[in-house]
Amino acid sequence: MATVIPRTVHESLYWSYANLAMAFTGGRHDEPTYQQIDYIVRNKLYYGLLRGTQQIGSFLIDEKEKLDASDGCCYCGSPAHLTLDHLIPQFKGGKHSADNLVVACRSCNSSKKALDLMEWMAKKKQFPPLRLLRRYLKLVILYCVENGLMEIELKPKKGDCHNLPSLFEDLDHQNILECGAEAGLAWPFAIDLIPHRFPDPVDLVDRVPFVDGI
Repeated sequence: MATVIPRTVHESLYWSYANLAMAFTGGRHDEPTYQQIDYIVRNKLYYGLLRGTQQIGSFLIDEKEKLDASDGCCYCGSPAHLTLDHLIPQFKGGKHSADNLVVACRSCNSSKKALDLMEWMAKKKQFPPLRLLRRYLKLVILYCVENGLMEIELKPKKGDCHNLPSLFEDLDHQNILECGAEAGLAWPFAIDLIPHRFPDPVDLVDRVPFVDGI
């Protein structure tokens, strides 16, 4: 199916969010790869977001799922030594708010340290669980909207992540995308690691159905 190569922050974030919706719909069937209906969902949401006829979901579904799963680490599932972790570290500008806080075991929290969720996943060469990525993308989109960053242009550096055989294979995340020089910003999240390619349904960590929206 046709793909999109984002050129601005809002195209990057909306394309990733639309692919997230595709991944959720992929959980409805037992096929190892995405089906035509999944691509239709992705494209409809992406162009709806660009036109303003559709909106990203609220954090209510994320908070409900966090409460329902609060007896285990959101990263590994361990019920031992649970703490709270910031998806976007406070050290980098992440808010100390319920939306940015998740339940994590001491081991994962210590391993992640001050890394952004996507930086940590790239270090581990793992694609993030869909539910965590959904919360993360909402945080990033909200931040960019509030700070007027959605129209900033992005450009490829040294290589194009869309041509990599897998998302984090041989990925030097500092050399994928950069912001226009006029921005002069220190991004609190890994803008260059926003995923535009998703694993096939059979390879997703949490293959869950698209039920209540994203």
